[in-house]
Amino acid sequence: MKNVVRFWVLFASILFVQSIWAQSEVQVSGLKADEVWPVIRFVLKESNLGVATMDQQAGVLVTAPKEYSTALAKFRACVVFTYKNDNLVITMKNKQSATSTGWENSILPSKKADDKLVGGFADAIKGVIANPEQISKLKDSGAPAATTTKPVAGNQAVQTSALKPEPPKPSLANAKELRFDDEDNYTFSDGMCALKKNELWGFIDTTGKVVIDFTLFKLGNKIPKFSSGIALMANQESSGMRMPVFIDKKGQQLFKPQKFSAATPFENGIAIVEKTNEKTRMRTYSFINKQGQPIPGAIEPGSGRGLSLELKPFHEGVTPLYNNKASACGFINSQGKWVIPPTAYGETGDFGDGLVSVQNKVNWYWGYINKKGEVKVPFDYKKQPGVFSEGLAAVENSQEKVGFIDQNGKTVLPFIYEEGRSPFNNGHAIVYLKDKAPGYTIIDKSGNVVRKLGPDPIQVFDNGWIYYKEWHKKWAIGILSPDGKDILLPEYFTYIGEFANGLAYAVAIIDNKQVKGFINLNFDFVIIQTY
Repeated sequence: MKNVVRFWVLFASILFVQSIWAQSEVQVSGLKADEVWPVIRFVLKESNLGVATMDQQAGVLVTAPKEYSTALAKFRACVVFTYKNDNLVITMKNKQSATSTGWENSILPSKKADDKLVGGFADAIKGVIANPEQISKLKDSGAPAATTTKPVAGNQAVQTSALKPEPPKPSLANAKELRFDDEDNYTFSDGMCALKKNELWGFIDTTGKVVIDFTLFKLGNKIPKFSSGIALMANQESSGMRMPVFIDKKGQQLFKPQKFSAATPFENGIAIVEKTNEKTRMRTYSFINKQGQPIPGAIEPGSGRGLSLELKPFHEGVTPLYNNKASACGFINSQGKWVIPPTAYGETGDFGDGLVSVQNKVNWYWGYINKKGEVKVPFDYKKQPGVFSEGLAAVENSQEKVGFIDQNGKTVLPFIYEEGRSPFNNGHAIVYLKDKAPGYTIIDKSGNVVRKLGPDPIQVFDNGWIYYKEWHKKWAIGILSPDGKDILLPEYFTYIGEFANGLAYAVAIIDNKQVKGFINLNFDFVIIQTY
C-alpha cells in the first residue's frame, strides 16, 4: 500500500513540476498571410511594445522585453510570434527576473503569469480578427514608418517603436589598428585622447597617430585630458610617489622648475596648485595661469587649507568653489575672482539660463539665485533641483513628485513625474512616467508625451543625444535626438561613449566578433583596438 501511495505522490509531483515549467503557448487561427503582420503590428502599437527582430520570410517576429509580474516577483520576457501554415503561435523567450542588482536570467516558476502574458496578446489579436472592417483598414494602411503615433488620455501623443529597418553594418574598411589597453571612458578633448598601454599613458590625435608616446603616469583616478592645450599627468619618484606635472601637446613638462605636491587640471585657462614646504610641511595654494604664473584671486598664496582642491567645469563663465574656512561654497570667474563669495550656501548646482540652484545653511533647503547672489526662486525644495534650460527646471515637491517651474518659481508642468532625467534641450526633456507602461519618457514643453523609452536606465550626453538599450538578439545601444528621432538603431553596438572632436570610443559585435575602438559620426570605425 505504501508503494502505491509513493507512486501516486511521485506522479502528482511530476505533473505539478511539468505544469509549472511548461512552455506558455497559444495558437491563433483564422489569419491569412497578408493579414497577420499588419494585425500584429497594430496590437504591439496599442501595447506600446517595440520590435526587437523580424524575419517576415521565415514568419517570425520577436518583441522587445515586456514586463509583467506576480504577487511575489517581477519578470520580463520577449514575446515571439511565429506564423506557419495559416497558423499563428505565440510563445515567449529570454525570460528574466528583477533582482536587487538588476535583471537576471530567470528560473523562477510563474506559469500563470506567463500564460496571462501570452494569452493577452492572443485575445487582442482575436479581437481584431472579429472585426473584418478593421483588418481591411490595417491591410490598406501598409507597413508603418519607423515610429508611429497614437493619441492617449490627456491629449498626449505616444510615439512607439514599430518595425524598424536594420541599420547598416559599421564599416571597418578604413580603420587604423592600434594597440592599447581596455578602459571604459576614453574621450577626445582638444583634439587628443589619452590611451593606456602596459599601465603607461600616451596620447593619440583624431587620425589614430600616437603623438605622445606611452611613457606617462596618470595622476589619480580620472583619465587625463587636454584643456587649454595643457594636460595634468604625474612623475613617479624613486619613493614610488606620483607627483603632478603639466605637459604640453608635445609631451614636454611645463612650468619648470616649479614643483607641485597637488594640482587640478586646467579649466578655462586656470588651475589650482598646491606647494608643500619641505621643512615645515606647510601647504600653500594658488591659482596659476597657462604660463604657470600665480594669479591673485579667491585663493591667495599662503592660504593653507582654505579650500578643497577641486576645480569643476565652468558654466556661463563661472564655476563653484568650496572654501573650507567658511564652510561654504561660492562662485569664481575664469580670473579666479569671487563672483559670489562663499558665505551662505553649502552646496550648489551649475548655472543655466542665468540661475543656479543653491542649498542654504539654515534648513538645508534648495532655491535659485542669480549671478548677483539675489534669490530668484525661494528655498522650498528639500532635494537638489535641476538645472534651468530653455526657461524651465525640474524640481521635486514634498510628495516626492517631479514637476517643472519657470524662473519665477511658477509651476509650468504639474508634479506627476517620478524623476526629471534631463533638462530641456531643443524643446524636449526626459522624465520617468509611472503609468500603464512605466518608463523613461520624452516630453515636450506642453507635457505631451513624444516617445516612450522603457524602464531601463538611459544616458544623456552633453550634445543632447539620448543613449538607450534595447534587446535585439543581445542588449544593444540605440541613440535618439533630443526630440526622440532615431539617430542610431540598436543592433551592433554594446557600448558607445560620448562623442568629442567627431569621435567616440565604442564596442560592437560585428559578424559574431567583438570590435573595440573609435567610431565617427557615421558610426564607422576609424581606429580599431588590437592586443
